[in-house]
Amino acid sequence: MVNTYYTAKIIFDLLWRDEIYWCTADVGWITGHSYIVYAPLVNGVTSVIMEGVPVYPHPGIWWEYVEKYKVNVFYTAPTAIRMLMRYGDSIPAAV
Repeated sequence: MVNTYYTAKIIFDLLWRDEIYWCTADVGWITGHSYIVYAPLVNGVTSVIMEGVPVYPHPGIWWEYVEKYKVNVFYTAPTAIRMLMRYGDSIPAAV
């Protein structure tokens, strides 16, 4: 718990309680429950939680969530970014 607290605060820059933080990992993985549940709770930060595939119901859903919930700290995996890159710049640019 101490490491999760510290890395979220220092690496993810969760220094302010008005942050809206979103980790897109699967909740069942160690990164998921550590950085979706524990890290924001122990740092007192609001967290967006979304379960599902990054491209369902459409490839721009993540960007809609970022805009809708005013996410200002976004943590995701390089694998997810590579998967989304096949859709080009049009999706994030449209939001």
